[in-house]
Amino acid sequence: MLGYYYGQLYKKQDEVRRLNACNTSLTGKQSQFNDNEYQCTEPELSASTWQGSLAISFDDIRETGIHTSYIEIAGSQFTSVYTAISDKLTSLNTEIESFQRIIESLEEEAREKAKAEK
Repeated sequence: MLGYYYGQLYKKQDEVRRLNACNTSLTGKQSQFNDNEYQCTEPELSASTWQGSLAISFDDIRETGIHTSYIEIAGSQFTSVYTAISDKLTSLNTEIESFQRIIESLEEEAREKAKAEK
């Protein structure tokens, strides 16, 4: 019985470790993502490069179709992921504390049983 709870405890601790590593990696990816936002509207269109209705349509697509989505990903979607990770970490830490209490209780019972058998 005790072995089961130790196994669950180690499993949950490993999940916490992996989520923390994921969170760190995601922070780096978000930074890279934010650093490359300017590429959504590059190259800039001017009268000497491209003009007219097709150029205006192309620029609108870049701004509303690409840049707006890019900003949404950089903002609300990354925030949603961080929130989900944080919520899961909280849940896992609660489970870890529960397993630790159960383990302590079972170990105490085993010690008391060993004393009583002497």
